Amino acid sequence: MRTILAVLALVLAITGCTGKNNAQTQQKNDAEPLCTPAPVRHTEWEEQAKAIAGRVDGIDEVAAVHIDKDLNLAIKVSNFNRFRLESIEKEVSSKLKEAFPDSKIHVTSDKKLFMDLQAMSGDPWPTDVKEACQKKKASKKLEKKMKG
Repeated sequence: MRTILAVLALVLAITGCTGKNNAQTQQKNDAEPLCTPAPVRHTEWEEQAKAIAGRVDGIDEVAAVHIDKDLNLAIKVSNFNRFRLESIEKEVSSKLKEAFPDSKIHVTSDKKLFMDLQAMSGDPWPTDVKEACQKKKASKKLEKKMKG
């Protein structure tokens, strides 16, 4: 009885691991749709957002990336201004919402996210649609880390 169960388990394990699953996952990877329409980065709006945020008291540096309708902004605050961090973020967010009413605005003061956004804003926007979609996905990942 035990040998029959062992043989059945072995047969099920072998038939369950056929190449059919690999072919299905290969088709899914090949059929991965491009994001349409192609994402657009608005560098002129990024500069405007940096200028608006830079005028707020207590902010030392600003990094911004504006892709399609998502504006991701990171601020660097130092010294005793860190005690007012939450109020500074709210002030920057409200000023940006006035300036960009159609955009989804995300503001953070996290140092790691600041460095990531600064690196992303320094990179030129690719002309290839596939690369642009990858950059937008990277921006979305940063957005999720911003929590808001």
